[in-house]
Amino acid sequence: MTLGYSFSNLASIHYAKPEVISEILEFSKNRWVAVYYTDGSFHRYTTYGSPLTLRSSEDLEKIRVSKGKHLRTIYASAKVYRKISIKEDLYDDENIMACTPSWDVDNTLSEWRTTVKAAEIILDFLRDMNVRESLYVKWSGEGCHIHIHEKSLSREMLSKFNPFDVAYAVVEYVILKTSPSLLELTNRSQNLKVENLMDPQRVFTCPLSLHRVLDVVCVCIAPSDLRKFEPSWIDPTSFKHYSAWKSFKEGELDQLAEKALTVVGPYPAKKRRVRKHPPLDKQILDTFRRLEKF
Repeated sequence: MTLGYSFSNLASIHYAKPEVISEILEFSKNRWVAVYYTDGSFHRYTTYGSPLTLRSSEDLEKIRVSKGKHLRTIYASAKVYRKISIKEDLYDDENIMACTPSWDVDNTLSEWRTTVKAAEIILDFLRDMNVRESLYVKWSGEGCHIHIHEKSLSREMLSKFNPFDVAYAVVEYVILKTSPSLLELTNRSQNLKVENLMDPQRVFTCPLSLHRVLDVVCVCIAPSDLRKFEPSWIDPTSFKHYSAWKSFKEGELDQLAEKALTVVGPYPAKKRRVRKHPPLDKQILDTFRRLEKF
């Protein structure tokens, strides 16, 4: 989708909108931020070496133009931290306050209907597991992300388990359980991939951020509206955005989290740097027996 704007002009207009500023700041709160500029550079730290964060509109204004480079895309970590001041804060497990379970449904934009079908499979399973009030979909460029609000995990569960381990296990477990249905779609669409991309430094596009390459905006979608989605919703000049993505019900993730941790376990230590999701057919063969009793 091309609108005829230069990268810098589109970004300048878009990131000046109050709604855009508000949504980006809300999602970025207590998260590690990464920014992509139109010259192709990617930044996760300030010029002083501290992790990049967005706490105010002034912070956002500072990153809009940096040494002649124009802001294009804003990302924020899946992890939510108690404090982010120095690099060491990012690697302290005790400093992780929460983590957002997220599924990546990757495809080409021209096959958006297939992307919607794949996302619906994930959402239907989550609803069957009584996760209903803490769900939202984020359409980002060619595909979408499915998110569970991080506050849907109870404080009791957070006191027992590492939030990142819970998020990783939940995403992996759901993919394993929905593999047969997803495999039918991937067999018909060579570009479709449904992946667990949860790793220690994972970032996701912020709501209402522009895409890195395409002239489209990242919008949130209510699960109940996903079947109505059309590519026109992501047009930066007239986007349709679900602002209630912040809604959640504390504790509704607990049951699924317990099952996922039992079957999948925590994030493997050997994969702390590289995370590659196995093909769906291998997942089915490797896990059917293990999952039958769950």
